[in-house]
This record gives sequence, C-alpha cells and structure tokens, in this order.
Amino acid sequence: MLAGHFGIAGMVKAWRPALPMGALLVAAQLPDLLFLPLALTGVERMEPAEPGLSGYGSMWITAPFTHALVSNVVLATLVGALVHLFLRDRWGRDAGAVLAAVVFSHWLLDLVVHRPDIAVLPGGAGGLPSLGLGLWEFPLVTAVVEGLLVVAGSALYTWRTFRDTPNRGRAWAYSAGITLLLVGSLVLDLTS
Repeated sequence: MLAGHFGIAGMVKAWRPALPMGALLVAAQLPDLLFLPLALTGVERMEPAEPGLSGYGSMWITAPFTHALVSNVVLATLVGALVHLFLRDRWGRDAGAVLAAVVFSHWLLDLVVHRPDIAVLPGGAGGLPSLGLGLWEFPLVTAVVEGLLVVAGSALYTWRTFRDTPNRGRAWAYSAGITLLLVGSLVLDLTS
C-alpha cells in the first residue's frame, strides 16, 4: 500500500497547499519509515504468508510497535504537537492536526489491507486479538483500490498545482514529478 499512502499525501496537498509535499509524504509513510530500522534489527519482521505467494498480501507483517493502534495514535499526536508548536506560523494553525491525521491515515489504510497482523497495544501487550480486514487476500480488488488512491492523489495535486502556479512549465514539472512518484510506487507495489 506504499502508493496508496502517497496518494493520500497528494490529496491532502491539494486541500492544504501551504503544507510542504515532503512533510506530507513522510507523514503518510512514517510508520513504515520507523519499521525499517526495527526490521533490520529483527525487532519487527516480514515473512512469507504462504509459499509461492507474491505481490499484494504475500507477506505476514509482524510490526507490533510501529503499526500498533495505540502506537499510531501516540505517533500522530506527537507529530501533530511538534508541528503545532514549531511550524504553525509557517504552515497554518491547524497544520499539526492535518499532519497528525495524515500519519494516522497510514494505520487506517493498513487496517483495511493487512491480514489480522496489526496489534492494538505496542508489542502486542494484553493479548488482544490482532486487527486487519485482509483486503490483500483479494489482489485485484486491492490493486483497484490503491490505483484509485493514486489517481485521486495525482489528479487533485495536478489540479491544484495548475490552479496555483502561474509558471506552466513549473506546474508541469511538479505534477509530472508527483505523478511519477505515485505511479512508480504503485508499480513497485504491484510487482513486489
């Protein structure tokens, strides 16, 4: 769902153009960015869900810290508070709330696509059942949903860029760059 998360960033950028696209892209991927070092150290991991599977849903993800519901609420709150404290004068007084929502949107999208492998409490504490609606079990449907997020993010970002950027060459360059990022990440999702 890499591309879907990026699609959300494109949609929010169209709605809130004062927010830097880089900040929105990082916010949309923050749980996965934190997952990488923990996966490299073996604290969290990905392993094949079933032999021979590839693409969507081919991995069972064990990320009880970076992807737990409570962890994501705390992470979104922390990002929102930091942006509010240090960047609200630059990005707008509700920028912290918007970026917090983008961070939490990662968890919401993952809830829809993941198998039930998402912990409620960090580290899987409390023995609560894991969450996940398992859309990855239906690769074609997942590809369509993610593709729609990419199209929406690209289209809205492009519309806003052309509306607000007087220099058409710059507008084309910005729009093409974001569209390539979104489509490239979708292709990566589809082929991995």
